[in-house]
Amino acid sequence: DDRRKMRQTTPTDPTSAMARPRRFQSRPLSLPLFLLHSSLLLPLISYVRGQRYDVNDERAPVVERRREQVYRAADVCAEEVGTSLGEDFLSCVVEGLERDGKNGDGDAFPVPPHSFHPLTVHGGRDSANHGLMLLDLLRNYTCDRVEDGGSPPVRTSIWTYDERINLDAVDRMSCPAHLVDDDEDEDEIVDWVVRTGFLPAGDDTGRPGEYTIEEAEKQCEGTKACGGFTYKLGDGPKQTIWFKGLENGRLSRVNKSDKWRSHLLPRKPTIPRRCLVDVDEEQEAEEEEYAPPTEYEVEIIRDEPLVAVVPHFASDADCAALMKAGKSDEHMGRAQEFGQGATEYRRSYSSNIQVDYEDRSDPITRFSERMFAFVRDVGGYDVHGPGQEPINAVLYRRPGDEYRPHCDGPCHGGPYNRGDRVATSILYCDSSDDGGGRTSFTRSGLMVSPRRGSLLLFTYKYENGTVDTGFTEHSGCPIKGGRKWIATQWYREGVDYDRDWESYAYDR
Repeated sequence: DDRRKMRQTTPTDPTSAMARPRRFQSRPLSLPLFLLHSSLLLPLISYVRGQRYDVNDERAPVVERRREQVYRAADVCAEEVGTSLGEDFLSCVVEGLERDGKNGDGDAFPVPPHSFHPLTVHGGRDSANHGLMLLDLLRNYTCDRVEDGGSPPVRTSIWTYDERINLDAVDRMSCPAHLVDDDEDEDEIVDWVVRTGFLPAGDDTGRPGEYTIEEAEKQCEGTKACGGFTYKLGDGPKQTIWFKGLENGRLSRVNKSDKWRSHLLPRKPTIPRRCLVDVDEEQEAEEEEYAPPTEYEVEIIRDEPLVAVVPHFASDADCAALMKAGKSDEHMGRAQEFGQGATEYRRSYSSNIQVDYEDRSDPITRFSERMFAFVRDVGGYDVHGPGQEPINAVLYRRPGDEYRPHCDGPCHGGPYNRGDRVATSILYCDSSDDGGGRTSFTRSGLMVSPRRGSLLLFTYKYENGTVDTGFTEHSGCPIKGGRKWIATQWYREGVDYDRDWESYAYDR
């Protein structure tokens, strides 16, 4: 249509009269920016799982017949295996359905090509999308079998958290050994960063002009608001230069184009406020009270990729502070899927909790530092709070509220890209005791029960630099009654004060 044509042909380079200034704004939680990240496209693809085969009323009898076939095979396997959890159960059901087809049942469930560990469907889709239907029906069955509870740990270990030692180590890492005065090293040579592409229109500092590259660099270095410049490649020694300012502390994203170049002025690393203290403040900091060293039992559900649960990780006071910061029920927005708005795929309510890592008096900051220390020690990742995504508070409040299967990070088995997510933790702060609301790892047969105060950690980056192949695809089973309130934290390597998670999302 005409509107689509207009969107496709609207120019975005700085020379266009139709170009509009680019504005970085805080996104509503209902459409989080991280969904633009290339590593998170797979979760979006999984959206079709609950939609493509059961929204058409004409297909309802077919879907119900297939559900009966899968559930009948699942009942047999649950009795044989003794549980609906684990990969043995999943393979039993799939192989049973295959036997039904080989035994001449003309209406048997058409099992598509597949592999196990984790359960993966291969090949194209048929008209009814039986591959995704099979995976979804298996997930629904295991969610319904509340009597099976959660997967037992393969082993347990002890993790000790010493708050004083951890916070001192964080300070040593983030605070420079010698703070350099801004007036020093004025004649230092600037190491400009050159990118292929253009900085979009808007945020100009002054009018464009004709400069050599050396003249443009000196001009920008002498202008306080300037963060870089962009130009279209020409034949002469001088180019038409657009000088660009910083927005929210950083330049806009460089849009790739072989015909353009952008020169970016590197910024000095941000020095945390707590590093800029005088002697009296240092003495006050030394008198600060720290929690005593605490031992936590860690239940290892799976070694690789890691799935671990820490009972009693959060106290009642921790959960109370988080739930207060996460806003009351009426102020939490309906969680949404990218490009879809509110859907039946994700029936929950959510809000963001911003953590001020400079404020050590805030109990949420202290708690968040403990989570990051746990992921560093147990997961082996180089992750720290500054620059990370906010804590995501999620509330399930009506029977049937759920989150269908998805991956939080890359689960395609390829190489890891720095700045992508590497792990997820889910803190359970409120849940009913009726067996609903468990966290299911849909393709590997694991299940975690939502115990109040317990922390679930699962990782998806391997030591060899590759990522998960589907073991960490998970879902939130429907709640059956009461409420379920969780706090989710995603962890990324490579983010800090100066390059936060949003900058990686824009650079993909």
